Amino acid sequence: MRKLFTSIILFVLCIGVMGFSQACAKDDEISVEAVGDNLIHPAVYNDARQVDGSYDFKPMYEPLKQRMSSADISFINQESPMGGDDKPFHGFKRFNTPSAVAGDIIDTGFNLVNGSNNHALDQGMSGLYNELSIWDHLKDQATYTGTYRSQKERDHITVKNVNGTKVALVSYTYGTNGIQPDHQYNINRFDKKLIKKDIAQAKKVSDVVMVSAHWGKEGTHKVTDKQKDYAHYIADQGADVIIGTHPHVIQPMQWMKGKDGNKTLVAYSLGNFLNGQATGDENNILGGNLHFDLDKNAKTKVKNVKWRAVVTHYEPQNAKTHKGKAHFKMIPLEDYKEKLAKKHRLNYKKGSHVSVDRLNDINNDTIDERFRK
Repeated sequence: MRKLFTSIILFVLCIGVMGFSQACAKDDEISVEAVGDNLIHPAVYNDARQVDGSYDFKPMYEPLKQRMSSADISFINQESPMGGDDKPFHGFKRFNTPSAVAGDIIDTGFNLVNGSNNHALDQGMSGLYNELSIWDHLKDQATYTGTYRSQKERDHITVKNVNGTKVALVSYTYGTNGIQPDHQYNINRFDKKLIKKDIAQAKKVSDVVMVSAHWGKEGTHKVTDKQKDYAHYIADQGADVIIGTHPHVIQPMQWMKGKDGNKTLVAYSLGNFLNGQATGDENNILGGNLHFDLDKNAKTKVKNVKWRAVVTHYEPQNAKTHKGKAHFKMIPLEDYKEKLAKKHRLNYKKGSHVSVDRLNDINNDTIDERFRK
């Protein structure tokens, strides 16, 4: 009786204060937020550099902090590796990112970090081991997966236990820019036998299986046949969600039916998150923020799916010459105002046009309306 009375009171308070939001989710549901490629180009880390030589990225993420910190799980693909602060920092094609990023994305609310991507070996094996060490020291605040020191580490399925719901994450990348790891177990390449084995094991130790898929063709909103093939295969193995990254632009979403009648949510690409990409145009500053809830007791465990776009805003470092990039900030598209959009550095680049209408057009043309509601 006491539990029933308490539940009624909480339900009434929840509606009265917050309405029918994710805060009112059932006790056995958990919330997830996911974003794409956190890609720290030189323009970004130079903008974060403080007068004392330290780096502070927190203000860049601040507009999304409440959203990310409110979720039970917040996923991010840490695209540029933290290969060591004792080495020169670098951008494309061999990234090395200040380690301050790790603490700052945790401060923003991210607690599930993927490192399986094509830049994972940009700083060689020493860089890979350095990044693993960084996340080891932060393991009480965030879960990192995607690169490994040993076969035992690789074979251990990463699971986050949130309020009694066990969520597994397995990660794969199409490649590592031609750099070979010392051992195959250091990073997972797309391989159907491996995927089948991993998902089967993940299903044994968890309630929900998420797959991080670093795949596709850069710079296009079109999904490749290979992406579709692997998505079907992953769905057939019984995964619940596929979070796609790598193309640096957003790509469509869909529900895919597996061979056993299960439904898998496929987000082919969440595009870029924080970045200072030199090539491309306004398509590369528009990323996806995917929200969904997980109900371990439901047949289809993924529910309340909502796609929200985010914008990487930055302005000319020099107001007179319009050169350079500064004042980086991640802003939800729904909060992005035309007055600010006009100041975007890309508006001074030939062939680019940043406006709220243009960004909404890209988002609406790519993502089905049912996911944007």
